[in-house]
Amino acid sequence: MTEEFWQVFKLLIFLCGVSLFVVRVMGNRTVGQFSPFDFIMLVGIGDIMVSTAMDNTISLSAGFGGMAALLLLQQVFSYLSLKSILIRKWVEGTPIVLIKEGKILTENLKKARFNYDDLRQELHRQGMEMTDVTDIKMARLESCGVFSIIKVSEKEPITRGDLIRLCNEAENDPLSIVGEKMMQVKHMAKQIEEIQRSIQNIETELLKKQPKKET
Repeated sequence: MTEEFWQVFKLLIFLCGVSLFVVRVMGNRTVGQFSPFDFIMLVGIGDIMVSTAMDNTISLSAGFGGMAALLLLQQVFSYLSLKSILIRKWVEGTPIVLIKEGKILTENLKKARFNYDDLRQELHRQGMEMTDVTDIKMARLESCGVFSIIKVSEKEPITRGDLIRLCNEAENDPLSIVGEKMMQVKHMAKQIEEIQRSIQNIETELLKKQPKKET
């Protein structure tokens, strides 16, 4: 039993290393939203479960040994990734910049095994077209395979914080262009309120003047 356990343990370490190498060579987009090492761990766990359940030559203790080996590998690599940038880059991968300052980096597309059709598809998911590349400050393929975009400041959507800051600036400087527009909006809002009150008063007076129905 002990000899079988260590045999499975060493085989898993070897196969995990080979699998990690193959996945890293295949590129970031292969693993979806998992890091390469997480992908290997999940595949390894699934394979151990199926093999232990279906193969009569593999004992239950060997399956537990395989699970323990994967757990140990995960803990060891997680610790080493925290201590070493080089190991973290190899295990987790590094992001690849595909678009920078509105320009497509063709060489990086080749490194990521990313063609123009893939790029167009990812831009469509962001609600953009290839002609909108100039609106992108930076777009990159993350180590987990996710395509992320940072737009230029002029094309970023207005947030609640932007509106609050704009209102504060308008109140502090009413003579500025924004301040003048804000004062006009406030004046229009007051006029609308006065019109609403006038309509309510007129409706009230009309109701009072209506003859009461005889019972």
